[in-house]
Amino acid sequence: MWRLILKYSFILFLLLSLFKLFEFQFFSYKIGLETYLFFIATAFLVIGFVVSRALLPKLSAGIDQQNQAPKEEEIDQQQLARFSPREQEMLVFLSNGYTNKEIAQSLNISPNTVKTHLRKVFEKLQVSNRTQALAEYKRLYFIK
Repeated sequence: MWRLILKYSFILFLLLSLFKLFEFQFFSYKIGLETYLFFIATAFLVIGFVVSRALLPKLSAGIDQQNQAPKEEEIDQQQLARFSPREQEMLVFLSNGYTNKEIAQSLNISPNTVKTHLRKVFEKLQVSNRTQALAEYKRLYFIK
């Protein structure tokens, strides 16, 4: 952990020193405004690119783990057979806390279609709302 802190501290020190050097050059009239702005814009572009490349895989891995359906060997296939593949998708989205609008956008379908699928899921689980459906889904122990 300390190595990481020292590494980022050193990088920050170098970048701030470089910015101060360019600032000094600009205010001492050795470089023009366009050159100064070009260097600053390029530096921020490079910093943004490096940070996004470093953080994006970590963020997308975390999102993928959250949205991942249970593994096949963990699912009780007999209980789950009552539901169509689309209704099974709805159960996964429900268990991840998605709204109807988010589900519709993810599946490229209408929010009304999502409501229809959820209504069928509710009927099969014999519940009247999302919270009850999720509780019943877990209670029936579809996931072993």
